[in-house]
Amino acid sequence: MQIKKSLPVYDAIIVGSGAAGGVAAHVLVNRGMNVLLLEIGPKWNRSEIFHTEHSWPYEMPFRGLGKPGQYDGLWKVSAYTEHLYVHPRIDRYATAPGTDFHWTRIHAVGGRTNTWARVSLRMAEWDFKPKSMQDGAGEDWPISYADLAPYYDRAEDLMGVFGTREGLAVTPDGNYHAPTPPPRCGEVALRKGGQRAGIPIIPIRKAMLMKNRDVGAACHYCGACDYGCSTASRFSSLDHIIPKLIGRRNFTLRTGAAVHRVQLDPRTGKARGVEFIDTASRQSYEVRAKVVILGAGAMESTRILLNSKTNDAPNGLANSSGTLGHYLMDNFKSGFVGGWFPSLKATEIFNDDGAGGGHIYIPRHTNIPGGRQSSVLRGWQYQPSAGMGKYPGYARSLAGFGEGFKRKVREQGPARVSLAGFGECLPSFDSYCEIDPNGLTDRYGIPQLRFHAGWRDNELKMASLMYDTAEEILRAAGAEIIPYQRTLPPPPGDATHEVGTARMGIDPKSSVLNRFNQAHDVGNLFVVDGASFVSCPEKNCTLSIAAVSWRASDYLAEELRRGNL
Repeated sequence: MQIKKSLPVYDAIIVGSGAAGGVAAHVLVNRGMNVLLLEIGPKWNRSEIFHTEHSWPYEMPFRGLGKPGQYDGLWKVSAYTEHLYVHPRIDRYATAPGTDFHWTRIHAVGGRTNTWARVSLRMAEWDFKPKSMQDGAGEDWPISYADLAPYYDRAEDLMGVFGTREGLAVTPDGNYHAPTPPPRCGEVALRKGGQRAGIPIIPIRKAMLMKNRDVGAACHYCGACDYGCSTASRFSSLDHIIPKLIGRRNFTLRTGAAVHRVQLDPRTGKARGVEFIDTASRQSYEVRAKVVILGAGAMESTRILLNSKTNDAPNGLANSSGTLGHYLMDNFKSGFVGGWFPSLKATEIFNDDGAGGGHIYIPRHTNIPGGRQSSVLRGWQYQPSAGMGKYPGYARSLAGFGEGFKRKVREQGPARVSLAGFGECLPSFDSYCEIDPNGLTDRYGIPQLRFHAGWRDNELKMASLMYDTAEEILRAAGAEIIPYQRTLPPPPGDATHEVGTARMGIDPKSSVLNRFNQAHDVGNLFVVDGASFVSCPEKNCTLSIAAVSWRASDYLAEELRRGNL
């Protein structure tokens, strides 16, 4: 197929419009650069993308569950979200024998910021220096907390993060626009249990508006955050960044652009642009720029680089180190334990769903200064929740029907509390993705990824300890633990915190990027998403992705101004 080439040469092409690409666009457009933003999916408006947000199950076909078997066993995909997520059984990727990986994708302007959990946590100094400051495992980042702190400030202000200042080194305080919503009754009781167990429990930090701003309204406590937000109360680049860029003379958004290759200028060895397939016409295009920025998400950005191989780079572009695709990491999920407080049974139910999910947070408390010592390396966090909720899942486990059953569900609601844990994954060269050797392609004919992933001894041992500590906190709080079965963590990717496949570093022989997310091998190529991460601490990663992208974008804008790119 003939490739059509664009006439303008942009200052920068950005691939992806989520937390990484969206922030990069925000920074570069406001610095006066002429930017082309490419996104594989459409640009929705809120009235379309979240049309099911407030629908009750009885208003949905098949009660929102889809046709029998349609979504069974799938994480996050349901009739409420089927128009958002890429269906993994239709748009398939590959996994190597004996391994598994859950790759969650949203093809739309805003990417996964359209439905993310909004938990916004800063990484601590020892998260950037795990090898030298903790236990000798893994590698240190080539940047420190001090390097990223100013960009955390800016990202939190842009995203409207709420929280409280607690003075804990394990989770540094931020630039908060409002305090956390008050804890629910069960969360108050849980905090007391944490005090008795010697485990700090603090208010959660999330990118949610608690008061009106120009980009959205204050949270109206509907509790439907997992399906989106029709009032733009929770941060997404679709709602909070793109509207302020559209109409600017130096910004162009092109949707339906499936980028699959970075093009090199054979004379200079620099990136000259990217090639993409128009998802409607299937026509191939090449667009050119002085700088190419990949911010499509760790896996997608890595796939583009792997598919950009040349005679001089047969294993993928910017891969002279041989590490591209390797050191794939994700937080693993464990310690899912529920309980209930007898003293809260049958108490009044309040509309306290605000900010979606829990209003408290249990930071890492193991293997840190002043914390507990553990038999495993690193540590974990919990994100508790309590109260009734719009769709009480526990109702499925209660016997009965009719009026008596409904009364039983309502009585249990205010008394319920649950813990959900996220643990740190150690980096391993043997955890990686590659272009599928069997020729699997996506719907546009682009070679697809194959994953080699699974949990190792440290993660599995930590997963068991996470159950133990969850039970300890619940008992200390006076809760009765609901019987459950301990299960192995779901596969990597399930937490949707995947990072690390194009990591930054000082040595070009062991890393893909330098400390400013600039490819060692191609000076005008940047990767600004989670692929650049060197470690995967227990914290949710989106805030750090936004801060890293902002720092890299500031740097490249200045380098371009000086004529160094």
